[in-house]
Amino acid sequence: MLVGKGAFADVAIRYAEQIVAGDIAACWQITKSCEGFLANVQGNEWTFNAAKVERVCRFAETFPYLEGPLAAKKLTLKLEPWQIWILAALFGVVDKHGYRKHREAFIEIPRKNGKSTFAAVIALYMLVADYEERAQVYIGATALNQADFCFQPCRDMALRGPGFVTHWGARVTKKKIETRNGSFLERMIGDPPDGSNPHLAILDEAHENNNFAKQRETMNTGMGARTQPLLVTITTAGFNEAGDCRTLQAQCEQVLAGELTDIRRFSAIYTIDPEDDWRDFEVWKKANPNVGVSFTEDRLRELFNKALNVPSEKPGLLTKHLNVWQSSSAAWVNMKDWDANSDALPWDEVVNRGYRAWVGTDLSRLMDTTAIVTLVEVPNHKGGEPTYHAYPHLMLPEMAIQREPKNATAYREWAAKSHLILSPDDETDFAAVEAKLIDLCGQFKVQGVAVDQWQAASLSQRLREHHEVPIITYPQNVQNMHPPMSRFEKLIALGQLKHNGNPMLRWMAGNVVAKHHGEFIKPVKPPRMLHAKIDGFVSLMMALGLASIAAPAPIEVWIDVLD
Repeated sequence: MLVGKGAFADVAIRYAEQIVAGDIAACWQITKSCEGFLANVQGNEWTFNAAKVERVCRFAETFPYLEGPLAAKKLTLKLEPWQIWILAALFGVVDKHGYRKHREAFIEIPRKNGKSTFAAVIALYMLVADYEERAQVYIGATALNQADFCFQPCRDMALRGPGFVTHWGARVTKKKIETRNGSFLERMIGDPPDGSNPHLAILDEAHENNNFAKQRETMNTGMGARTQPLLVTITTAGFNEAGDCRTLQAQCEQVLAGELTDIRRFSAIYTIDPEDDWRDFEVWKKANPNVGVSFTEDRLRELFNKALNVPSEKPGLLTKHLNVWQSSSAAWVNMKDWDANSDALPWDEVVNRGYRAWVGTDLSRLMDTTAIVTLVEVPNHKGGEPTYHAYPHLMLPEMAIQREPKNATAYREWAAKSHLILSPDDETDFAAVEAKLIDLCGQFKVQGVAVDQWQAASLSQRLREHHEVPIITYPQNVQNMHPPMSRFEKLIALGQLKHNGNPMLRWMAGNVVAKHHGEFIKPVKPPRMLHAKIDGFVSLMMALGLASIAAPAPIEVWIDVLD
């Protein structure tokens, strides 16, 4: 329900209406957020208070630009419609007591769209102008230089804002901003302090924050004594799709899609849609709402052309300027092709049908995932080429989660949805591995079970002797891995290799980097990213390697002289 009038409130409503109508190109996440905003404005459950919107937006526009040609002209900020919409959603939508609806915000904006300045406006407003006594405002990050991306604009704007220091009685130092009523704004590095009582916490560049989950949890629990606190995560996309930031974004997207309910959470995720072709320059404009303001369209086109013409630059440019999450800056798998092939037949439709199958098994004892991937050959009843359908079975000891905290949240979510099997032991449950392989051989015409010789000696011997499982030693060297990787590229592009959409296997595929040995390649992890697992993809390549051999006989154990 709209209460009052105001120019900024009108801009926010108009922007949301244009997004929903398709007059302004936007991804589905922004469209859904705008639909929710308009429902709050037009419905009776919440009040949209135009005066509150006017207050925060007028406050923002008292500060000067800090850099660039507009700063040289000594001009003050002019909020863009997308920024006004976000501020209106966060500060203008209130309950019957006048308290804000939203207690948490996830804002994902590509680089060069004024993210730090926008975050600084929110921080300063909630420090001095939000009618909160002894407000505590924190800027959270892993390292000092990271926190400074947001803290320094706060400090510079406080010093340069006309009358800010004198009017609010503020004392600005290199480490802190304090006011005469006991409010303060400071950086929060690493693990957050106990006893904090935040009115606002901004977690900046959360995709790089190794302490993000702990900081978010502590800030959330510490806000209990405040009447209308706000926790803001503001970031670009990153390269750890199993990290806590990407997991939080996925939860926000579930809320937007109606799969989860959280009325206190607001999201503004500027990116492109899955079906968009990044080679279309208009798509780049969709993801960058501040193009033509904080940076020029010509500069955006330069980045676009670099992504087109310099393959090694593409992953980083798509991640940082289109907010397309990727597992590695040097990812080998075309994830658009991967996602387009997530329509494998349901397991019940392929099991016990007499189909031929090959199994790849990558075993681990402690830290890595044990991956069993079944590759099923599904005949084409119209007489064409058969298709291959991949079904992963992924296992991990509980202890591995404690030893790899970067992936802990994602691991537990995948386990809760049966995409990952957690064993309570400290080591891999080899009895469960053995039982799974025996079951598969009873459910399909298994032509071969590929295992690496380093981890599977005793298991292989037992399966051969007692269960007649067709174990084939498959060293993970470049000679064995190059043929299936080459064939994979062709099959996935033609839609002839399907998978069941397991998100953990997707993450692993996105982590793969191709290590070159002359003209040959093998899959490896990204450099300096030990948390980036690829075991499921390696198992898929092992199974595909067996399927590529015309006569399913044990292959020669080659020595990888090139490794």
